[in-house]
Amino acid sequence: MTDHAATTRATYDLIAPEYARRWSSSPEWVTAEIDRLRASLPAGARVADIGCGPGHHTRLLRERGFRVAGFDLSRKMLTAAGGGPGLVQADMRALPVATRSLDAVWCVAALLHIPRPEVPVVLGEFGRVLRPGGELTLSVAEGDGEGWENVSYEQSLRRWFVSHRIEPLGALLTEAGFSVAGHSRRSTHRDWLLIHARRH
Repeated sequence: MTDHAATTRATYDLIAPEYARRWSSSPEWVTAEIDRLRASLPAGARVADIGCGPGHHTRLLRERGFRVAGFDLSRKMLTAAGGGPGLVQADMRALPVATRSLDAVWCVAALLHIPRPEVPVVLGEFGRVLRPGGELTLSVAEGDGEGWENVSYEQSLRRWFVSHRIEPLGALLTEAGFSVAGHSRRSTHRDWLLIHARRH
């Protein structure tokens, strides 16, 4: 594990209870995206929530009838909202998931913690675990550069953040076996890219 990942994981372990409280209510766009996914996949489809944190999105996906496993590097994050079955500590660079076993991968605000040189490894893992035609919903910070950011409500702690542009990230997705079906943008405390892609 790189120093970036180890430090970021340690930070999430420490802020997990406050993080779970602050993000207990999901924004409307998340609900809309999950409903979009429900309309495109059959009931009972297998979905992985990668970088699931306390599992708020995992719960919403399950409520829509999907069979969902949530994965996060921070064990404290996995238990911050009560834990439960189907939440697994794992590194997205080496997912404990069978090849071509999933119908969809949901990865929201998690790839942005992966150092840029390691992003192709993660996208390759997403491509490996998805069946042909499987869907990827990917949300990342939009912009340039990467570096440490202090946690706004705990300034002594920091996380590694990487920003992406659609063109180079789209090229990496293509190399990993995906077709980019579309993308959109939104802004909160930072600018975001939301990408829809399908496994060849």
